[in-house]
Amino acid sequence: MADLPNDSGIELLDSEGGRYPHSFRDGFVTGILAALVLVLLLSTGRILWRRYGTDKAEGAEVLTSQNTIDKLHEIQELIDRAYLGDVDEEELSSYLFRGVAAGLEDDFARYYTEEELNMEQEANKGEYHGIGVTLKETVSPWQIQVTTVTKGGPADEAGLKEGDILLRYNGSELTDMRLEDVVSLIKNSKDTFQLTVMRSDKELTFDVECGQVETVSVEYECKEPGIGYIKINEFITATIRQFCNAVDDLTGQGIENLIIDLRDNPGGLLNAVCEMLDYILPEGLIVYTERKDGKRMEYRSDDENSLDCNLVVLVNGNSASSSEIFAGAVQDYGLGTIVGTPTYGKGVVQNTYFLSDGSGFKMTVEKYYTPAGQDINGNGIKPDVLVEEQIPENGEEAEDVQLKKALEILGGGKS
Repeated sequence: MADLPNDSGIELLDSEGGRYPHSFRDGFVTGILAALVLVLLLSTGRILWRRYGTDKAEGAEVLTSQNTIDKLHEIQELIDRAYLGDVDEEELSSYLFRGVAAGLEDDFARYYTEEELNMEQEANKGEYHGIGVTLKETVSPWQIQVTTVTKGGPADEAGLKEGDILLRYNGSELTDMRLEDVVSLIKNSKDTFQLTVMRSDKELTFDVECGQVETVSVEYECKEPGIGYIKINEFITATIRQFCNAVDDLTGQGIENLIIDLRDNPGGLLNAVCEMLDYILPEGLIVYTERKDGKRMEYRSDDENSLDCNLVVLVNGNSASSSEIFAGAVQDYGLGTIVGTPTYGKGVVQNTYFLSDGSGFKMTVEKYYTPAGQDINGNGIKPDVLVEEQIPENGEEAEDVQLKKALEILGGGKS
């Protein structure tokens, strides 16, 4: 038997201080060596598992596996040692969690910082502190442009218009600022401020003051005698009251025919569309959802209100989510005629969870079905009357053939 290495630190002694007989010593040493090898293999295996993930974590466990933690430490050391730029801790952290959302391969999953989550909540309510504009950032040339102005809002009253390009805030240039920073600057203004814009090659300056703004998500009118028209742009909390007011106003004028236009409506809040449908449907099931564990949740209407008129609902390929719940319920109850082209086909529900630090995480958690069990996801709602949209030619405005068909169905004749 080979002698133990000199640096092993092991000396074998008998009970009387002498050395063990050779044969016994060989067996004992062999046993000790075997135990050491086993310990070494187990330790090495654990290191390899930690280092290279030979024991694969399953599902979301990978987020907190030792392999992931070790890899993050490696990347941190690389950045600390070699990265040339400065590190924005908040930005780095937020993108780490945005990556988790992206890794789910869920088109609707998203991570929100605390500020983004607050803005999302405001948008869903339809009431917020601001000036009542929507801004977009463009490149080549870089500029921040006003895309919509809320009627009756502070910006509208001050004189801003769609298409205005923001140049300066209280005389300070905005050209080097990111869109989110410009939005934050305006929303946090406590006093009247000046906005300088470019409009048709002219610089104009307006005095503006932030205030409470309600998003106008419902527009309505009488298209022809006896035919009302309601356009719903999105389903947010403010939409519920605006829709009910529109129905009351039009029915109060004696209309017996109604067109509800959901074209290009991307959807919104499930509770909003359910409350709106409760206002026009008879008592019964509105929509039901199913979760991962198979649990079913039903949303029902009561018998307090129902719509007593001829109804047409307009849809197209951009009518999605809550718009499809609305159209599907009307179709299943035989309450009206669906006119247009097949809808988008988004039949899943997302939930936003509040995290301990004020941030949020949104992901798909349920699938929904119409009262008669239509599976909307990937299928959409098929219209009762198929009418393709007319494509404009030579820059001319196309005739709204879908609206024209709706008017014909309801006994009108002009668009």
